[in-house]
Amino acid sequence: MLRACHTLPRAGRDMKAAPGPFVGAMRPMSNDRLAVLAWAAVALALAGAACGKNDDRPAVWTYVSAELLQPNCATASCHSRGRAVAGLDFSDPDRGYASLTGLKVWVPDPDGTIGGVCKTVGDTVYCERDRPLLLAFNPSQSRVVNMLRARAAPRMPPDRPMSEPDIALVESWILDGARETPGGAPAGLPPQGDGGVDAGADGSPGVDSGGVDGGTLDGNSDDH
Repeated sequence: MLRACHTLPRAGRDMKAAPGPFVGAMRPMSNDRLAVLAWAAVALALAGAACGKNDDRPAVWTYVSAELLQPNCATASCHSRGRAVAGLDFSDPDRGYASLTGLKVWVPDPDGTIGGVCKTVGDTVYCERDRPLLLAFNPSQSRVVNMLRARAAPRMPPDRPMSEPDIALVESWILDGARETPGGAPAGLPPQGDGGVDAGADGSPGVDSGGVDGGTLDGNSDDH
């Protein structure tokens, strides 16, 4: 398809290099030349249609998980149920969504300001805090997108980068709120009716949900 979008078909190149419809003493164009012209016109029309084709795949989590993350990321050596590198498991939709939205990390809390679940290791206090890999409605600030694009982050997957249309579909899903189910609550917000913060009029969070920092998932740089 790329060649159809960016390269003139061979017949078209032949046509462009061939003499005009009349040569010398008004010699009429041959039937073969007419056939080449007709084929080139059809090929160019098809190429234009291919270039303008819209991606009609659904930007919903069930599709993103099953068709993009599971086959590309839940490999035996990476984010499978048995391996789960950096604590990420994309082997099924439930585990994958929890990996993207429910990740927690332990951070040093020497001043006792973080609170919550804490533990002491040696002389240092560590406390647990949320560390989601995506920010609803904001693909550019979502670490999962930065990893897919290798943008100030290790590329994911490291050996088989996703195609641009696939990454764009992930971004569309996040732009719609990164919802687990169509029409459900945006990522990071409790389901409606649970007494949590209501979404804004446009479906965006009613409060500042903060950014996702550019650090690694578990303190290492090999979080692929």
